Amino acid sequence: MSESVGVLGGTFDRLHSGHRNLILTIASECSHLQIYIASDKMVKSKHSSIQAFELRQQNLSAFLDENEVNASLHILEDRFGPAITMEEFTVIGCTNETFSTCEEINSLRIERGFQPLRIILVEHVLDESGIILSSSRIRSGIVDQTGRLWLKDAEMGLEYHMPEILDDELKQPMGILHQGPEDNPAIAMNSALDSIPENIPIVAVGDVTVLAMQEAERTPWISVIDGKTQRKAWNKFSHIRMNEQQIIHVQNPAGMLTPSLMQGCFEAITNSDSVIIQVEGEEDLAPIPLILMMPLDSVLMYGQPNEGLVVRTVDLDAKHRARRFLDAFIEGGHS
Repeated sequence: MSESVGVLGGTFDRLHSGHRNLILTIASECSHLQIYIASDKMVKSKHSSIQAFELRQQNLSAFLDENEVNASLHILEDRFGPAITMEEFTVIGCTNETFSTCEEINSLRIERGFQPLRIILVEHVLDESGIILSSSRIRSGIVDQTGRLWLKDAEMGLEYHMPEILDDELKQPMGILHQGPEDNPAIAMNSALDSIPENIPIVAVGDVTVLAMQEAERTPWISVIDGKTQRKAWNKFSHIRMNEQQIIHVQNPAGMLTPSLMQGCFEAITNSDSVIIQVEGEEDLAPIPLILMMPLDSVLMYGQPNEGLVVRTVDLDAKHRARRFLDAFIEGGHS
């Protein structure tokens, strides 16, 4: 292959198998590849959960090193970048969505007296459900970076029983503990809410947590309650405001995850309005399916008995941990 310089641009958020396939394919078609990563300013309006430029650059750099790709990384400040001004480029890579942009680039290059670029169209990688693997589906919490579903449809219809071996591990805080006395939950709640930006959706699990959040004048996106605290009927349950929100009623005995709870969680997650999941039984294990369904950067909040309040920002690590827990549960069959 004669000396050739390829160019590739994109956001490269949550670097996934589709990105990797695109880069490796284009790199194989040129001597050197220049990759232009959209600046924070460019992606600001796209989605608030897109990773910062520096992190996207670090992830790409690690991938290039690991795969010994002859490529360099640069910042992209506008739609076309240097592809319309640098004569030495010969190859450009794209997917179906960006093919028309490549054609525009070639038209502008011809206007400037440059040779058009050879456009290499790379097919998308599909995720486990046969849908195009994308950063937006990863951010939505549906799939991981390889396209694996965090929770399959078939798993929603299974009963799960918690094995005793997980009992101690599940009692450990899964996030940041905000300490406060049990008889004054407002102390831990105020500390927790101070750490969470106003626009972040919060899933609150537990009656004490939900009421404390309501009393702090912040409505959870999803509230999960069962009328108990520490497995005993709670005399302040009637204080929880329930008349302004949709109520999803589910059944879930202690030590189990039922199809009723799983489907109730899914219904709540797919609802943009505030929802209350009212559990007949116990809600203690609800964080496991909720984390698997929640979008990245949303927040799960629950009480830690006698200690305070746990806040967990949902990231890929949280999802991997929740998946590991669910995989350890004993399947009891279909409902």
